[in-house]
Amino acid sequence: MFLKPIKIKNLFLKNNVFIAPLAGYTNLPTRLIFREQDCAICYSEMVSAMGLKFNFEKSAKLIDISKIDKPIGVQLFGSSSEIIFKAFLSISNFNYDLIDINCGCSVKKVLKAKSGAYLLKDPKEIYRIIKILKENTDKPVTLKIRSGWDNDHINFLEVLDSSIKAKADLITFHPRTRSMLFKGKADWSQIKILKKASSIPVIGNGDIFSGTDAVQMMKETGCDGVMLARGLIENPFLIEEVICTFKNEKYNKPDIDKRMNTMLKHCSLIVNYSGERNGLANFRKFASGYVKGLPGASKFRQKINHLVKHKDFIKTIEEYCNYIKKVVVKNDKL
Repeated sequence: MFLKPIKIKNLFLKNNVFIAPLAGYTNLPTRLIFREQDCAICYSEMVSAMGLKFNFEKSAKLIDISKIDKPIGVQLFGSSSEIIFKAFLSISNFNYDLIDINCGCSVKKVLKAKSGAYLLKDPKEIYRIIKILKENTDKPVTLKIRSGWDNDHINFLEVLDSSIKAKADLITFHPRTRSMLFKGKADWSQIKILKKASSIPVIGNGDIFSGTDAVQMMKETGCDGVMLARGLIENPFLIEEVICTFKNEKYNKPDIDKRMNTMLKHCSLIVNYSGERNGLANFRKFASGYVKGLPGASKFRQKINHLVKHKDFIKTIEEYCNYIKKVVVKNDKL
Protein backbone atom coordinates (compact mmCIF):
# COMPACT_ATOMS: atom_id res chain seq x y z
CA MET A 1 0.00 0.00 0.00
CA PHE A 2 1.43 3.39 -1.03
CA LEU A 3 -0.87 5.59 1.05
CA LYS A 4 0.91 6.73 4.19
CA PRO A 5 1.06 9.70 6.56
CA ILE A 6 3.89 12.16 6.13
CA LYS A 7 5.61 14.58 8.51
CA ILE A 8 6.97 17.93 7.32
CA LYS A 9 8.86 19.47 10.23
CA ASN A 10 6.11 19.97 12.85
CA LEU A 11 3.24 19.44 10.40
CA PHE A 12 1.65 15.98 10.37
CA LEU A 13 -0.35 15.09 7.24
CA LYS A 14 -2.76 12.17 7.16
CA ASN A 15 -1.55 10.97 3.77
CA ASN A 16 0.85 11.72 0.92
CA VAL A 17 -1.49 13.05 -1.79
CA PHE A 18 -0.87 16.76 -2.32
CA ILE A 19 -2.89 19.24 -4.39
CA ALA A 20 -0.75 21.69 -6.36
CA PRO A 21 -1.12 25.48 -6.28
CA LEU A 22 -2.76 26.18 -9.63
CA ALA A 23 -3.13 29.77 -10.77
CA GLY A 24 -6.74 30.48 -11.64
CA TYR A 25 -7.94 27.16 -10.26
CA THR A 26 -7.22 26.42 -6.59
CA ASN A 27 -9.44 29.11 -5.12
CA LEU A 28 -11.15 28.48 -1.78
CA PRO A 29 -14.38 26.92 -3.17
CA THR A 30 -12.41 24.51 -5.36
CA ARG A 31 -10.13 23.53 -2.49
CA LEU A 32 -13.18 22.70 -0.40
CA ILE A 33 -14.45 20.40 -3.15
CA PHE A 34 -11.07 18.68 -3.38
CA ARG A 35 -10.89 18.23 0.39
CA GLU A 36 -14.04 16.12 0.29
CA GLN A 37 -11.90 13.47 -1.42
CA ASP A 38 -9.53 13.30 1.58
CA CYS A 39 -6.31 14.77 0.16
CA ALA A 40 -3.47 15.56 2.60
CA ILE A 41 -3.00 19.26 1.89
CA CYS A 42 -4.14 21.93 -0.56
CA TYR A 43 -2.29 25.07 -1.64
CA SER A 44 -3.70 28.45 -2.46
CA GLU A 45 -3.06 29.84 -5.91
CA MET A 46 0.57 30.96 -6.17
CA VAL A 47 1.02 34.53 -4.97
CA SER A 48 3.33 37.21 -6.32
CA ALA A 49 5.70 38.71 -3.76
CA MET A 50 5.67 41.97 -5.73
CA GLY A 51 1.88 41.82 -5.91
CA LEU A 52 1.72 41.74 -2.12
CA LYS A 53 3.91 44.83 -2.08
CA PHE A 54 2.03 46.96 -4.61
CA ASN A 55 -1.54 45.60 -4.44
CA PHE A 56 -1.80 43.78 -1.15
CA GLU A 57 -5.59 43.29 -0.98
CA LYS A 58 -5.87 41.80 -4.47
CA SER A 59 -2.92 39.44 -4.01
CA ALA A 60 -3.80 38.49 -0.43
CA LYS A 61 -7.29 37.51 -1.64
CA LEU A 62 -5.64 34.51 -3.32
CA ILE A 63 -4.62 33.24 0.13
CA ASP A 64 -8.17 33.32 1.44
CA ILE A 65 -8.22 30.75 4.25
CA SER A 66 -11.16 29.21 6.07
CA LYS A 67 -11.19 27.21 9.30
CA ILE A 68 -12.47 24.26 7.29
CA ASP A 69 -9.74 24.70 4.67
CA LYS A 70 -6.91 23.08 6.61
CA PRO A 71 -4.10 22.23 6.36
CA ILE A 72 -3.23 24.87 3.78
CA GLY A 73 0.01 25.80 2.06
CA VAL A 74 0.87 29.22 0.61
CA GLN A 75 3.19 29.42 -2.37
CA LEU A 76 5.09 32.63 -3.08
CA PHE A 77 7.06 33.58 -6.17
CA GLY A 78 9.57 36.38 -6.43
CA SER A 79 13.00 37.24 -7.77
CA SER A 80 15.09 37.51 -4.62
CA SER A 81 15.34 36.67 -0.95
CA GLU A 82 14.76 40.32 -0.04
CA ILE A 83 11.53 40.60 -2.02
CA ILE A 84 10.18 37.24 -0.89
CA PHE A 85 11.06 37.91 2.74
CA LYS A 86 9.19 41.23 2.73
CA ALA A 87 6.18 39.47 1.19
CA PHE A 88 6.41 36.77 3.84
CA LEU A 89 6.38 39.40 6.60
CA SER A 90 3.28 41.02 5.11
CA ILE A 91 1.30 37.79 5.52
CA SER A 92 2.87 36.66 8.79
CA ASN A 93 -0.48 36.87 10.60
CA PHE A 94 -2.27 34.64 8.08
CA ASN A 95 -3.29 31.26 9.44
CA TYR A 96 -1.54 28.99 6.91
CA ASP A 97 0.40 25.84 7.77
CA LEU A 98 3.28 25.80 5.29
CA ILE A 99 5.17 28.27 3.10
CA ASP A 100 6.37 27.12 -0.31
CA ILE A 101 8.64 28.86 -2.82
CA ASN A 102 7.92 28.50 -6.51
CA CYS A 103 11.09 27.72 -8.46
CA GLY A 104 9.34 26.00 -11.35
CA CYS A 105 6.73 28.22 -13.00
CA SER A 106 7.56 28.72 -16.69
CA VAL A 107 4.90 31.29 -17.59
CA LYS A 108 6.47 34.17 -19.54
CA LYS A 109 5.10 36.84 -17.20
CA VAL A 110 6.70 35.13 -14.19
CA LEU A 111 10.01 34.53 -15.97
CA LYS A 112 10.13 38.16 -17.12
CA ALA A 113 10.01 39.13 -13.46
CA LYS A 114 13.00 36.82 -12.88
CA SER A 115 10.85 34.58 -10.71
CA GLY A 116 9.61 31.00 -10.79
CA ALA A 117 11.86 28.76 -12.90
CA TYR A 118 14.20 31.72 -13.47
CA LEU A 119 15.55 31.07 -9.95
CA LEU A 120 16.93 27.73 -11.16
CA LYS A 121 19.70 29.78 -12.76
CA ASP A 122 20.85 30.83 -9.31
CA PRO A 123 20.85 28.04 -6.68
CA LYS A 124 22.69 30.40 -4.31
CA GLU A 125 19.70 32.74 -4.32
CA ILE A 126 17.39 29.81 -3.66
CA TYR A 127 19.61 29.03 -0.67
CA ARG A 128 19.27 32.61 0.59
CA ILE A 129 15.48 32.56 0.16
CA ILE A 130 15.02 29.33 2.09
CA LYS A 131 17.56 30.32 4.74
CA ILE A 132 16.00 33.67 5.65
CA LEU A 133 12.53 32.14 5.84
CA LYS A 134 13.76 29.28 8.02
CA GLU A 135 15.34 31.79 10.37
CA ASN A 136 12.06 33.65 10.79
CA THR A 137 9.32 31.04 11.04
CA ASP A 138 8.54 27.81 12.86
CA LYS A 139 6.34 26.68 9.98
CA PRO A 140 7.67 24.27 7.35
CA VAL A 141 9.48 25.93 4.45
CA THR A 142 9.40 24.00 1.18
CA LEU A 143 10.02 24.56 -2.51
CA LYS A 144 8.87 23.30 -5.90
CA ILE A 145 11.38 22.95 -8.72
CA ARG A 146 11.91 21.75 -12.26
CA SER A 147 14.89 19.87 -13.71
CA GLY A 148 16.66 23.00 -14.86
CA TRP A 149 16.51 25.88 -17.30
CA ASP A 150 16.90 23.74 -20.43
CA ASN A 151 18.54 20.49 -21.50
CA ASP A 152 21.96 22.10 -21.40
CA HIS A 153 21.44 23.35 -17.86
CA ILE A 154 19.89 20.52 -15.86
CA ASN A 155 20.88 21.29 -12.27
CA PHE A 156 18.21 19.84 -9.99
CA LEU A 157 20.83 18.15 -7.81
CA GLU A 158 22.61 21.45 -7.30
CA VAL A 159 19.29 23.07 -6.35
CA LEU A 160 18.59 20.20 -3.96
CA ASP A 161 22.00 20.66 -2.33
CA SER A 162 21.39 24.39 -1.82
CA SER A 163 17.92 23.68 -0.41
CA ILE A 164 19.17 21.09 2.07
CA LYS A 165 22.00 23.37 3.22
CA ALA A 166 19.40 26.08 3.85
CA LYS A 167 17.38 23.48 5.86
CA ALA A 168 14.35 23.23 3.58
CA ASP A 169 11.76 20.82 4.96
CA LEU A 170 10.51 19.25 1.72
CA ILE A 171 11.01 19.52 -2.03
CA THR A 172 8.48 18.92 -4.81
CA PHE A 173 9.98 17.99 -8.16
CA HIS A 174 8.46 18.29 -11.63
CA PRO A 175 11.05 16.64 -13.89
CA ARG A 176 10.72 18.84 -16.94
CA THR A 177 12.98 21.74 -17.84
CA ARG A 178 11.73 25.31 -18.05
CA SER A 179 12.04 25.20 -21.86
CA MET A 180 9.79 22.13 -22.09
CA LEU A 181 6.84 23.87 -20.44
CA PHE A 182 4.36 20.94 -20.36
CA LYS A 183 5.49 19.37 -23.63
CA GLY A 184 7.12 16.00 -23.97
CA LYS A 185 7.14 13.54 -21.11
CA ALA A 186 8.19 14.17 -17.53
CA ASP A 187 11.41 12.22 -16.84
CA TRP A 188 10.50 10.30 -13.70
CA SER A 189 14.00 8.77 -13.59
CA GLN A 190 15.20 12.19 -12.41
CA ILE A 191 12.84 11.99 -9.43
CA LYS A 192 14.50 8.68 -8.52
CA ILE A 193 17.93 10.30 -8.70
CA LEU A 194 16.84 13.27 -6.59
CA LYS A 195 15.12 11.05 -4.02
CA LYS A 196 18.25 8.93 -3.65
CA ALA A 197 20.33 12.06 -3.01
CA SER A 198 17.83 13.75 -0.69
CA SER A 199 17.72 13.81 3.09
CA ILE A 200 14.33 15.54 3.07
CA PRO A 201 10.96 14.26 1.77
CA VAL A 202 10.51 14.34 -2.01
CA ILE A 203 7.09 14.79 -3.62
CA GLY A 204 6.82 13.76 -7.26
CA ASN A 205 4.85 15.81 -9.77
CA GLY A 206 4.23 15.58 -13.49
CA ASP A 207 2.06 13.46 -15.81
CA ILE A 208 -0.20 11.94 -13.16
CA PHE A 209 -3.57 11.52 -14.83
CA SER A 210 -4.79 8.35 -13.12
CA GLY A 211 -4.37 6.29 -10.00
CA THR A 212 -2.21 3.90 -12.01
CA ASP A 213 0.10 6.78 -12.98
CA ALA A 214 0.50 7.75 -9.33
CA VAL A 215 1.35 4.22 -8.23
CA GLN A 216 3.77 3.82 -11.11
CA MET A 217 5.57 7.02 -10.12
CA MET A 218 5.89 5.81 -6.53
CA LYS A 219 7.22 2.44 -7.71
CA GLU A 220 9.70 3.85 -10.21
CA THR A 221 11.07 6.69 -8.10
CA GLY A 222 10.64 5.82 -4.42
CA CYS A 223 9.29 9.34 -3.83
CA ASP A 224 7.47 10.05 -0.57
CA GLY A 225 4.23 11.22 -2.15
CA VAL A 226 2.63 12.77 -5.21
CA MET A 227 1.33 16.20 -6.12
CA LEU A 228 -1.65 16.35 -8.47
CA ALA A 229 -1.98 19.28 -10.86
CA ARG A 230 -3.19 19.28 -14.48
CA GLY A 231 -4.75 15.85 -14.01
CA LEU A 232 -7.28 17.40 -11.63
CA ILE A 233 -8.49 19.79 -14.31
CA GLU A 234 -9.20 16.88 -16.64
CA ASN A 235 -10.65 14.74 -13.86
CA PRO A 236 -12.03 16.46 -10.72
CA PHE A 237 -12.28 13.04 -9.03
CA LEU A 238 -8.60 12.17 -9.50
CA ILE A 239 -7.82 12.53 -5.79
CA GLU A 240 -10.17 9.77 -4.71
CA GLU A 241 -8.95 7.59 -7.58
CA VAL A 242 -5.31 7.99 -6.51
CA ILE A 243 -6.08 7.34 -2.84
CA CYS A 244 -8.13 4.26 -3.70
CA THR A 245 -5.36 2.92 -5.95
CA PHE A 246 -2.73 3.66 -3.31
CA LYS A 247 -4.77 1.45 -0.96
CA ASN A 248 -4.73 -1.29 -3.61
CA GLU A 249 -8.52 -1.16 -3.73
CA LYS A 250 -10.74 -1.35 -6.81
CA TYR A 251 -11.77 2.12 -7.95
CA ASN A 252 -15.30 2.68 -9.22
CA LYS A 253 -15.73 5.79 -11.31
CA PRO A 254 -18.34 8.25 -10.02
CA ASP A 255 -21.84 7.61 -11.34
CA ILE A 256 -23.95 10.26 -13.03
CA ASP A 257 -25.62 11.46 -9.83
CA LYS A 258 -22.30 11.94 -8.06
CA ARG A 259 -20.78 13.78 -11.01
CA MET A 260 -23.71 16.11 -11.37
CA ASN A 261 -24.27 16.72 -7.66
CA THR A 262 -20.60 17.56 -7.20
CA MET A 263 -20.70 19.84 -10.23
CA LEU A 264 -23.80 21.63 -8.89
CA LYS A 265 -22.17 22.07 -5.48
CA HIS A 266 -18.90 23.28 -6.99
CA CYS A 267 -20.73 25.79 -9.16
CA SER A 268 -22.79 27.09 -6.24
CA LEU A 269 -19.74 27.48 -3.99
CA ILE A 270 -17.92 29.54 -6.62
CA VAL A 271 -20.98 31.69 -7.33
CA ASN A 272 -21.51 32.37 -3.62
CA TYR A 273 -17.83 33.22 -3.29
CA SER A 274 -17.27 35.37 -6.38
CA GLY A 275 -20.75 36.58 -7.30
CA GLU A 276 -22.95 35.31 -10.11
CA ARG A 277 -21.19 36.82 -13.12
CA ASN A 278 -17.59 36.17 -12.08
CA GLY A 279 -18.46 32.87 -10.44
CA LEU A 280 -20.08 31.40 -13.54
CA ALA A 281 -17.23 32.62 -15.74
CA ASN A 282 -14.78 30.97 -13.35
CA PHE A 283 -16.69 27.70 -13.13
CA ARG A 284 -16.90 27.11 -16.89
CA LYS A 285 -13.29 25.95 -17.02
CA PHE A 286 -14.08 23.20 -14.49
CA ALA A 287 -17.21 21.93 -16.23
CA SER A 288 -15.41 20.06 -19.00
CA GLY A 289 -13.64 17.83 -16.48
CA TYR A 290 -16.93 16.74 -14.92
CA VAL A 291 -18.40 15.63 -18.25
CA LYS A 292 -15.28 14.45 -20.08
CA GLY A 293 -15.97 11.27 -22.01
CA LEU A 294 -19.75 11.44 -21.58
CA PRO A 295 -22.22 11.49 -24.50
CA GLY A 296 -23.14 14.99 -25.61
CA ALA A 297 -20.36 16.60 -23.55
CA SER A 298 -19.37 18.99 -26.35
CA LYS A 299 -22.89 20.32 -26.78
CA PHE A 300 -23.26 20.70 -23.03
CA ARG A 301 -20.07 22.78 -22.81
CA GLN A 302 -21.17 24.95 -25.71
CA LYS A 303 -24.52 25.58 -24.07
CA ILE A 304 -23.19 26.64 -20.67
CA ASN A 305 -20.69 28.99 -22.32
CA HIS A 306 -23.61 31.24 -23.21
CA LEU A 307 -25.39 31.19 -19.86
CA VAL A 308 -25.17 34.15 -17.48
CA LYS A 309 -27.61 33.12 -14.74
CA HIS A 310 -26.90 30.61 -11.99
CA LYS A 311 -30.46 29.23 -12.16
CA ASP A 312 -29.93 28.50 -15.87
CA PHE A 313 -26.70 26.66 -15.06
CA ILE A 314 -28.53 24.51 -12.53
CA LYS A 315 -31.33 23.76 -14.98
CA THR A 316 -28.92 22.89 -17.78
CA ILE A 317 -26.83 20.62 -15.57
CA GLU A 318 -29.92 18.78 -14.32
CA GLU A 319 -31.29 18.41 -17.85
CA TYR A 320 -27.97 17.03 -19.03
CA CYS A 321 -27.90 14.61 -16.09
CA ASN A 322 -31.34 13.28 -17.01
CA TYR A 323 -30.25 12.95 -20.64
CA ILE A 324 -27.21 10.91 -19.64
CA LYS A 325 -29.33 8.59 -17.50
CA LYS A 326 -31.45 7.80 -20.53
CA VAL A 327 -28.56 6.98 -22.87
CA VAL A 328 -26.26 5.22 -20.41
CA VAL A 329 -27.61 1.98 -19.00
CA LYS A 330 -24.81 1.03 -16.63
CA ASN A 331 -22.71 3.48 -14.61
CA ASP A 332 -19.58 1.37 -15.01
CA LYS A 333 -19.61 2.17 -18.71
CA LEU A 334 -18.96 5.85 -18.03
